[in-house]
Amino acid sequence: MSPELETLDQLQSGDLSLAIIANLFPSSEDFGSGVCSLLSSGDVILTMLDGTEVPEWRWRELFRQQSVFGELERLRLKITPQGVRRIG
Repeated sequence: MSPELETLDQLQSGDLSLAIIANLFPSSEDFGSGVCSLLSSGDVILTMLDGTEVPEWRWRELFRQQSVFGELERLRLKITPQGVRRIG
């Protein structure tokens, strides 16, 4: 199973910290591109700890500048209905 599909599978049980999600990928580069792909396709959304959704322009900036690695504990992924259908 690809790390992206494993991520969606794990998210079925609830939102997860990006620190946990990062461990599903073999490298930081794979993590960045995989999570960006999931976000871009609408399979997941990125949220702050309080549940506030991170706008697209902001998460794109975080991943492009790789500053996301300093924020792993403060950010979470949440699966969308589309993501559930993708693995269903």
